[in-house]
Formats: sequence, C-alpha cells, structure tokens
Amino acid sequence: MANVLIYHNITEHHLKYLKEKFPDYNFYSCTDKEEMEREIESAEVFISFTFTEEMLKSADHLKWVQALSAGVDSFPLSAIKERGIILTNGRGIHKIHMAEYAIGVLIMLARNFYLMYEKQRNKVWDPKVHQGEINGATLGILGLGSIGSEIAQKASFLGMHVIGAKRDSTAVPYVEKVYSQEAMEEVFKKSDYIINLLPGTKNTNKIIDKKYFALMKEGACFINMGRGSTVNDEDFAEALKNGKIRIGVSDVFYKEPLPESSPLWDADNLIITPHICGQSDRYFDRALEIIEHNLAAFKGKGDYVNLVNIDKGY
Repeated sequence: MANVLIYHNITEHHLKYLKEKFPDYNFYSCTDKEEMEREIESAEVFISFTFTEEMLKSADHLKWVQALSAGVDSFPLSAIKERGIILTNGRGIHKIHMAEYAIGVLIMLARNFYLMYEKQRNKVWDPKVHQGEINGATLGILGLGSIGSEIAQKASFLGMHVIGAKRDSTAVPYVEKVYSQEAMEEVFKKSDYIINLLPGTKNTNKIIDKKYFALMKEGACFINMGRGSTVNDEDFAEALKNGKIRIGVSDVFYKEPLPESSPLWDADNLIITPHICGQSDRYFDRALEIIEHNLAAFKGKGDYVNLVNIDKGY
C-alpha cells in the first residue's frame, strides 16, 4: 500500500471518499506541522499547498508531490528534479472562482461601487458618482492559461474586447489579439483594464515595472491577481500616486503580508485584498478531480495531468 499524506484541512467526507475509491492507498491527513514532519518520513505521495527543502530532506520514500496550488515557485524545484520526484500542480482548480473575482472587480471599477461605499460610510448622498460600463471596453490579460482563458470567455460574453499576452502568440478562444511576452507593451497601450496573471518565475521577477505602467492609457485600471513577484511594488506605488493608474486592485504583493511601511497602504486609489482571490469553499471539490486522475496515474493507469516542467517552473 502506498502511503499518501495530505497536509491540508480536508473534511471527513473527502477523506472517506478517497479511501473508498482508492482502497490500495493508505491515506493520512493532518494540519499539525509536527505531525506532518513525522508522517512525511514514510510518505510516497504528498498533497499540500506547502513543500519546503526541509520537508523534502525528511521524505526518503517520496515519489510524487501534488501541489494544491497552481504556482510552485516556492517549492524546492532543483532538489525535486535532482531526486527525480514527480511534481504536479493545481492548475485549473482556480479558474471559476478567480474569474468571478475578476468580473466582480471589473464591474465594481466601472460603476465606482467602492466610491459609493466610501460616501455611504460618510453619510454623503452623491448621485454624481460616475457610472461607466465594461461593455465595449478593452480588457488586457497578461497570462492566458486556464484562469486567463476563463476570464476572457466571461468578459467577452459581457461585451468586452479581450486582448492578451503569453509566452507565444498562438490564438486563444475569445481573445481578439494575442501578443507574445516580448510584445507585452501593446497590451498596456491598448487596454482600459489590465489583469496580471503571469506566473512567478526567474524570467518574470518584477517584470511589470515603471516602463509598462508609463504606457497605460489615461484612466486605465490595473488588477494584480497572479504572483506578487511579477510586479515591482515601488513602481506600482508611484504609478498610483502620479495617477497613471486610475484605480488599482491587488490581491498579491512582492512581500506578504504587505508590510505596514509599504506606501501601497496609503494609496487612496488602490483596493487591497489579502491574497484571497484564489480561495473558495468549493476548492477541494475541484482539486479532487486532479488528485483522482493522478492517483490512478501513479498506479500506471494513464498519464499525469498538470505535470510541472521543473525547468520552466510551471
């Protein structure tokens, strides 16, 4: 029996389901760090949001790691590769609820709901708050994976013109024009709203900086939902301060939690959410689809899904 350690708070219902469907696995779940450190010594399969080099050193029998996150930039990729351990991620889990976050933010910014709430708190009746539309506006998406593609579909159904950038410029459904990452400046020049979903790799570290912010259209908004490491927070703060960005929304930051000393806290045209756009009360239900498939693949029944290219980092 292969030992599977799940380092995550899952329900008894989910654990029972896995045990009944895969009786040839020995499943164990925990949330306590010390408990995990004991159990990982005998684990062949590890399922978690977190995986460190210290954890890897204790896992002598480990053969496969299933990340519950889409991003694995915090994982010890070189050491995983050196050990020959299979790494799969949670790509696709997030596309529904993160697309809903994106659409909600877009409508909020167009209708200025955040301004109306502020006036409500101050007991101000102001019917002159500008009311715009996302219909007919241009949405630029940086990173057109499963989440970006889902946002593109939903945004286009709402009448937006969608453009985007990814590693190559091959066509993506519902995206009118796809630019390569080298031509990403075109997205900044042409978009009314920009959503950043770039993966966190050595090639994207602080890639979005003052050069790109300077290209933005007057009145454009910037929404950061991908990896905090891809944006230069100092340049972001300056672009907000000088009005180059009308309104910013950021769920992720280069350093988290966002330090109290960060000027971003003082930007009155920035809405901060605490790295929660990827959360959902249905998260593990969707994760199960990937886990089930890969548990079968681990026993030789088919190929793994979401296999990570360790050299690329995603």
